[in-house]
This record gives sequence, C-alpha cells and structure tokens, in this order.
Amino acid sequence: MTTSYAGQPIAGQPSAGQSVRFDDEYGVYFVDGYDEVSAVLRGSGWSSDPRRNPLAPVEIRDLPQTALIFMDPPDHTRLRRIVGPVFTPRSIERIRPRVASIVEAALDGLDESAELVNEFAYVVPLAVIAELLDVGAEGAELFADLTPDLVKMLELDATPEDMVASVDASIELMLELTPILADRKQHPGDDFISALLAQDGITVDEVLGTCLLLLAAGHETTANLIANGTRALVQDPAHVLELAHDPVNAVEELLRVEGPVKMAGRTAVEDVELGGVTIPAGSFVLLQLDRANVDPRRFDDPLRLDLSRKPHGHLAFGSGPHFCLGAALSRMETAEALTRLFARYPHLELADEEPSWRVSNTFRALTELPVRGLRAS
Repeated sequence: MTTSYAGQPIAGQPSAGQSVRFDDEYGVYFVDGYDEVSAVLRGSGWSSDPRRNPLAPVEIRDLPQTALIFMDPPDHTRLRRIVGPVFTPRSIERIRPRVASIVEAALDGLDESAELVNEFAYVVPLAVIAELLDVGAEGAELFADLTPDLVKMLELDATPEDMVASVDASIELMLELTPILADRKQHPGDDFISALLAQDGITVDEVLGTCLLLLAAGHETTANLIANGTRALVQDPAHVLELAHDPVNAVEELLRVEGPVKMAGRTAVEDVELGGVTIPAGSFVLLQLDRANVDPRRFDDPLRLDLSRKPHGHLAFGSGPHFCLGAALSRMETAEALTRLFARYPHLELADEEPSWRVSNTFRALTELPVRGLRAS
C-alpha cells in the first residue's frame, strides 16, 4: 500500500494544543511542536530504519543498509564514531578554497538572465561532491544523471516505483565507486574516499554507504537551501546587507525559516509518552521540522526572517544522534554560494514573482528560480 500525506497542511505555525496528534486517514502521528520534535530526535525508543516503518513499501528493504541515516544503535553509534572525524568543521574548513573556486566557476557560467535552481544551486554541491570524491568529469556526469533517482530513498511517502528507481541508482553508483575504492585503498590521495578508508574499523560497504548518503542527502539538501535562501534574500535588500555582515549567522536563520527538509520519520520501538499522548510501539511518527522551527514557544515572531537573529537550536539539521553528518559542509557551501552570488550580482531580482515548488512532503524545494540582473555592479 502506498501512503500519501499530501492532504496534511504543513506550512505555518504549530497547531495550538495539538503538537502531537494521530491522523486516522493516514495512520500516522504528526508531531510539530519544537519541544516534542526535539524530544523524539534526542530520545531513545525510536528507530530511524525505514524497514521498521509499517507503512513503507516492501521495496525499501533493498536499499543499502550501511547508510547512517537509516541505522540504529549500536551500529549507528559505531559507524558515526568512525566517520565523524572526516566531517568535523575543522576538516571541512580545509576545503573552503576549493568550494569558493567551484562557486566562482558556476557563477562564470551564468547569463544575464538565468534559472538558478538547475544552473547554480544544484551545480555547486554536485561539483563539490565530485571533487571531494575525486571522480573526474565522467564521474560527475554520472552523479548528475543518477542523483535524482537516488534521492527518492529519502522521500517519506515514496512509492514502490520510487524505491525501485532509487535501488537501481544505488547499485549503479556502487558499481562505479567500487573500483575507485579499490584503487584508493592501494594508492590513497587527498580526497574524501581515501580519508574514509583510512578510518580504523570501517568496511568497504560502509564507505560506499557513506558516499551514497553524501550524494543523496548532502547534494539535495544543500541545493535546496541555496535556492530557497536566494529567493528569500532577493526579496529584501536589508537581507543581503545582513548576509554580507555575518554570513555564518545569516545561514542559520535561513536554515530555520527556509530549511530544505520539511519532515523526518521515526518508528516507535516501545510505547512512548509524548506531549501528553501515548504512542504505541510500532507506530510511525512524522516530525514536522519546518513547523517546529517556527514554534512561537521557542522563537519570537517566528515567521519573520531576521538574519540578525541568533536562532540557536533550530532543527533544520535534526538533533541528537542523527544530527546531520554533513551539516558543516552544507553550511559552508551555502555561505560561499550566497555571499559570492550577491557580491557579484547585487542587482539580482526575481524574474517570476510566483515560485515554482516541487510537490514533496519531505523536501521544501523549488523546481526553478528564474532571475535577472546577473550583471557586474
């Protein structure tokens, strides 16, 4: 059975007094209050393994089992400890000059009028990942072809057909990456794969799973954040000034209000009391991250984008054991992309006032963002 949550409103603030509620039509619990969502993300009693989701299509069992995002303790704890050092902010900072060069090259390729989702927002993170993995132009081209299907594994209401397409993309990518891993094992270089292979206790399958996760989650979420952030910034010149003044903080507020992920899912592995509601073991909950991030109990005037705000504790990257492994990379890529875009093109403006959004219950993603004013000041 295919489950859809399309009829469930997710925009705006959490529903007063209903931060945890069961939906009879879909057979899931919706959780949208900041404290309640945070409690699930940080707490025990929950599984991130989609194979434990009673509503998931059976095809989901064929997905790679070594991707951190789908693992539970103790396997998740062990692998997270192993790969964590590769993703620390200090490790990521070393590649900032390479990321800056990629952003500048992408900007060089834009015409005076452009469509920024596919011509810039997706180009930058894909090029960064291809360079991190050191797969060359041919590998980058394959990534571009396969990641749209690969990312379907992250859709919370994926159809059986989506799962089949994602599994097929996973297999093709693993076949491409396996000989590269074998070569890097014998001849390590200054690249992400070599750094992973150098970690004590990691298996080849776990390296492959981590690379696939980087391609699926890391590429998709960063691209969406760059596009969403561009749309938000261009609407108010004051935002652009704040971005230039403090890009690090500006990205945090963009993550809170314009975050790329709407929802995350968990399955209760035991009876859990949450927000005054008992959630039975085996139940599936949808954590509405976008609504939790505009909970007025946590943030003042929550729907207002204020790039001078210190939005400490937002949940755009999740929280707890599954806090996004690539958060530092995504933050840095977004800051480089947005600051360089608006520094070069301060007269940037939207060519279409009505944004075109992808139909997705998982991602907050634009399908296109036509702009004009891409000329030097």
